[in-house]
Amino acid sequence: TAIKVWDLLEKFANYGFNKSHAAAYAVLSYQTAWLKANYPVEFMAAVMNCDIHLTEKLTLYKQEIEALDIGLVPPCINKSRAYFSVKSGEIIYALGALKNVGVNAMNTVVEIRQQKGEFKDLFDLSRKVDLRKLGKRPLETLIRAGALDSLENNRKVTLEALDKLVAYSSLVFRDRLSTQSNLFGDE
Repeated sequence: TAIKVWDLLEKFANYGFNKSHAAAYAVLSYQTAWLKANYPVEFMAAVMNCDIHLTEKLTLYKQEIEALDIGLVPPCINKSRAYFSVKSGEIIYALGALKNVGVNAMNTVVEIRQQKGEFKDLFDLSRKVDLRKLGKRPLETLIRAGALDSLENNRKVTLEALDKLVAYSSLVFRDRLSTQSNLFGDE
């Protein structure tokens, strides 16, 4: 009896298992197609967030965005978030999607920006964010990608000043941790 039952199960497994998966994939395909057709901007931002660390895939998604005639706002330290976001029908490029820049580090920068306000210039950024903790390589990537252009539009100048900005930031944060008072006050 057990052998007869097994033979019936095996016969159904060869047929039913594939059918059930095909039905599930059909439902999933329909749902994603519906989302892309009705909410293309949000859909593409979500898809890009799923593959945020895969630069090659992001390039393909960028081509799809262009084909769908969706605006893509370049990365900006004052507008972008750590992940891709949507605003006014456009996708705002994620700071965390830049190569050699971590999502966690950019989450910290975005939180500081939300708490203390937008960055006015490079020195304001250096006072609000401990650049030493971000690291030189991610900062260079942010500069080269144009994410700091709203603070200083000359990337060469910013790259050349990077070591001094990190040193300045280090001094600011060391003074904050120090129990000694500053002769010149908070300035």
